[in-house]
Amino acid sequence: ESVPSAKQKVYQSMFEHMGLGDHTVVANLIVTKIGKNLKFWPDEEDIVAKTLELLTDMAGGYSSSKLLLTLDTVKYLARHHTEDEFPFLTVSSNRHRTTFHAILTRLLLSPNGEEKLGLSFDEFMEPIVNSMVQMGALDSSQLRSEAARLPLIGVFRDLRGVAQSLHNRRTFGMLFDILEPRHTPLFAKVADLWYDQPDVMISLLRFMQEFCHNKANRVNFDQSSPNGILLFRATSDVVCAFGRKILTTGAPPNGGDLYKLKYKGMSIALSVLNSALGGNYVCFGVFALYNDPALDNALDISLQMALGIPLEHVISFPKLSKSVFGFIEIMFKNHIKTTMALETNVFMQVMNAVHEGLQSSDATISAMCANSIDHLATFYFENSGKDKPEVHKLNNHLSAQPNLFTSLTATLFNLLLFGAPQNHWAVMRPMLSLVLASESSFTAYRDHLMSTQDAVNQNLLNEAFNKLLADVSRSLESANRDRFTQKLTAFRVSTRGFLTL
Repeated sequence: ESVPSAKQKVYQSMFEHMGLGDHTVVANLIVTKIGKNLKFWPDEEDIVAKTLELLTDMAGGYSSSKLLLTLDTVKYLARHHTEDEFPFLTVSSNRHRTTFHAILTRLLLSPNGEEKLGLSFDEFMEPIVNSMVQMGALDSSQLRSEAARLPLIGVFRDLRGVAQSLHNRRTFGMLFDILEPRHTPLFAKVADLWYDQPDVMISLLRFMQEFCHNKANRVNFDQSSPNGILLFRATSDVVCAFGRKILTTGAPPNGGDLYKLKYKGMSIALSVLNSALGGNYVCFGVFALYNDPALDNALDISLQMALGIPLEHVISFPKLSKSVFGFIEIMFKNHIKTTMALETNVFMQVMNAVHEGLQSSDATISAMCANSIDHLATFYFENSGKDKPEVHKLNNHLSAQPNLFTSLTATLFNLLLFGAPQNHWAVMRPMLSLVLASESSFTAYRDHLMSTQDAVNQNLLNEAFNKLLADVSRSLESANRDRFTQKLTAFRVSTRGFLTL
């Protein structure tokens, strides 16, 4: 048996003087107090919040979590995590249900957790599943009734907490098998009926955001399994059901909070789809191959949501900006055919948004927009001249807006030379691909910048441009990209020393 540390000896001595017994007795006292706080102080926000914070800390430690699994109070919590036993779960204004279920799930799924608690994951999920069965049995008018509001919010917050504590393929699969295919249709039905009620929709979308997030590569099914496609289809159904309805609603009456009542749900819906599109658990080519509209519907509705919000509003709300520009980046990265197939006026609306976002003071947003430009320019450079429908579409867009690459090149170089320092790495990424895609745009910017300088500076600037292009080949290989990025840094440092505005 290991020798107790000096710290352990101090605590043991303190417990003996207090007449409390060993550390297990003390831990049991603390956890019993936690249980009573949760049971008897439901309306005291501070008490419940601090109690759950303490329980979270105890469940997060390796030794303390193992100790918790042996305590009767924890076993009671795991078997009775319902509103009847713990009234704080009925308080709709807080998010403590999510935290409570995340803690219990973490303990249950820890090594030997199910065995020590005498409870399987399926048994733990029974109260939540029973609620979903009851909700699923209701017709549309009953499901949209006021009586269903709080139960729905409760179920989605519980599920979100459970999903937060699933960190590997095995545990994620356990929840997925419970929900699919029996209960996932309920999610889309709720999105269709409750689209205009933020409390219900945000709880549903927050759960979906967690559920389809492939953290720690937990969404990893067998090669022959259709589950990745089923998960995306369920996600698409929710996003489309919500998106179709919310797009038909106007501004809230009487000066209501536009972000809370409309934009917040749209922002999270886009974030949900971004997680699903970027999760690497779906082979998206399958949808077109088998004429499944789930992908096209999701992209179409999401693009309508992204472009349906005035650009100045998108820029005004940081979380909304990240969702919108994150979606646009994924469109250019993974769904270039769909992006090129857009009507020219819609495509140019997307590019205008990218152009504006590129100049954002938020480095994350400018990086997303820079990456979108890089994907577009790379596609054009690598496919220009090829007989592909998407190439012809892009050429049509460029014919209608011939100065697109020119304006992007000018903006990128201006940001590099005169912009805020935090954006430099972001704007450097697409520069090589843009220069190679449209050398005339680079030449036009170079000539324009030269014309704004006096004779001495023109010579210095010409020399700096020559150094920038020296030893740079016409390829987008990583080594060439890195070399050009280093040269851009040196170019910026040298030119800022003499350029005049």
